[in-house]
Amino acid sequence: MKLVSLIFLVAGVAAAQSAPPEGSVQGVPPGLIAVPIKPTPAQSAPPRKDIPAIAKAASGAIVSIVMSAKDGKPVAQGSGFLVSKDGLIVTNYHVIAEGTSAVVKLPDGAFYVVDGVLGADKARDIAVIKAHGQNFRTLALGDSDRVQVGDEVVAIGNPLSLESTVSNGIVSAVRTIEEEGGKFLQITTPISPGSSGGPLFNMAGEVVGITTLKIKGGENLNFAIPINDAKLLLQKRTAKFQDLPNEVEKETPKETYAEASPAPPLGGEILDSPAYRQYQELLNAGDLTIGTAIYACFYDSKERTNHFFVIRAHLLNKQYMDVFVNDFTDGVLGDSPLMFGGKIEPFSLKRAIYADLPASYDYSLPNKSQKTDVFHWTSGDVAIEAGFERFAPGEFAYRLKMQHSTGRFVEDTITLHETGKCIRIPNIAMTPEEQYELADN
Repeated sequence: MKLVSLIFLVAGVAAAQSAPPEGSVQGVPPGLIAVPIKPTPAQSAPPRKDIPAIAKAASGAIVSIVMSAKDGKPVAQGSGFLVSKDGLIVTNYHVIAEGTSAVVKLPDGAFYVVDGVLGADKARDIAVIKAHGQNFRTLALGDSDRVQVGDEVVAIGNPLSLESTVSNGIVSAVRTIEEEGGKFLQITTPISPGSSGGPLFNMAGEVVGITTLKIKGGENLNFAIPINDAKLLLQKRTAKFQDLPNEVEKETPKETYAEASPAPPLGGEILDSPAYRQYQELLNAGDLTIGTAIYACFYDSKERTNHFFVIRAHLLNKQYMDVFVNDFTDGVLGDSPLMFGGKIEPFSLKRAIYADLPASYDYSLPNKSQKTDVFHWTSGDVAIEAGFERFAPGEFAYRLKMQHSTGRFVEDTITLHETGKCIRIPNIAMTPEEQYELADN
């Protein structure tokens, strides 16, 4: 396309008919007399709402969409919004373009499998998918033809897995971009990767657009697709499900993601332990510590079946990464998480991040200091090594090593040897490798 500076953020109404000639009645053959029907008065404009009211009314109707490859590895994440109680969701086409399966996640932590695609317009970057469920909350659709330059608007989406992020701005222009298939609403409302497919509201709380793309290198130059385009697609949707597009970028070899590291185990596994049941309860309750983590790790031994820990890894930008390891006992979060932070190695061709992260704090006890602790993130595994000043270099009082591909871990101390299993937490928290693609320099 000509507008090479445009980049994606991977982030039923009948068509209007022309009016009949003056003095005639549409649908009445010439020569017949018809009694004109007095038009009904125009409806008054819906009342204006403030931003908190719009956000509150939209709660529960805006979803995260996670696309996965055949091996279950997440390959894309975006936003969408529910428009029918039986699970119809409007989003961007590019959000669902890659991957063989998808799930949608509600802010309350509930997950729903995507049954299929009911309609798509690749040129306009719109798709309608169906979540497997009933009695969903929905959003009201407005009329994008009535949007004017200068109107205030509000966007809600899930940028970088930060659910229900609210931002506001104005409509700075209504532009026709032929190479992109038609009209766009240019907005100052900030949108980021992961916001793609989210709703753009007017100040009556009606959806008037679908956030979709921005100008690369431009500040506050963002765009949304008018909602009336989606209404036409909703009217024309097919009666049966279509498969997900499962497109692969031509410039990216198919094996790139298969070779990428890590390939974390999925979270569908069920473990028979009190700790696993406590973890499930916290996950379903939307616990923030668990919801933002990547792995949940459980011990094999019966002596530690009430104990588990979670690993959260986050890229602040393309140079810096931090990691938190939080312990839970009997479902209660521990007081002192392990915290690490530091620079990552240059990004490899296999999309692997290598990092040796020192402890982010230093507490001292008699003959002990935390400053020698380090967290390793590599293509094959993660490891924690904790030593104290009285230990020589390379000697550690504590060591944990977990393999990405299997999730198995070994934990050693001076007196204990434990084994266990880490599972991928089934949420949209991305691995550092996935975050790298979206991170700023």
